[in-house]
Amino acid sequence: MRQLTAGASAIEHSPQTLEQPCVWHFFARILGGVRVVATIREVPRVPAIYAMYGGEDRSYVAYVGIGDNLRQRITQHLVNRDSSVTTATGAVRLHPDYITAVARWEHPSFADRVQLEAAELVAFDVFEPTMRSRGGITAAANDLARAQAFRTEMTAVFAGIPSGRLELMTFAGLVKRLAALERRMERLETDGT
Repeated sequence: MRQLTAGASAIEHSPQTLEQPCVWHFFARILGGVRVVATIREVPRVPAIYAMYGGEDRSYVAYVGIGDNLRQRITQHLVNRDSSVTTATGAVRLHPDYITAVARWEHPSFADRVQLEAAELVAFDVFEPTMRSRGGITAAANDLARAQAFRTEMTAVFAGIPSGRLELMTFAGLVKRLAALERRMERLETDGT
């Protein structure tokens, strides 16, 4: 099992807030058929399965979870930082500063809590995240997740294009972009003189 972080970051910086658009946010765009946004306020308030990605150069699925209200759940993880996986109550925790993207999958059946919980179990098998949701899964959801027709349908959903994606800038990513901009400026100044 890979561990995301064992403690606090050496450099503290403010998380993205709901009210302030990120400095790198220009507009929502469509990329490969997926609506990509850069602010949490653009995430819909719908039931969904989500996967949080970490890693700057090599992306990996850090965490898979469910939310009855996805925007509220993402806010709990990334802004309020009071979810069970982001607090320091366990041996391993999710460090929001290192999350680079959140993909979401919506489905009409996710309005039913049992279907949503069962789909999360299938998503664990599809994505093999570093961390899994710690919520209690009901017996009904466990039974449904084992049903071959449901498992096949949900596997196809998760293997397909996500319903949307929230892209976040990490501090390390911001430093890389700043360095690249400085190099471009230096070349322009050198070439322009």
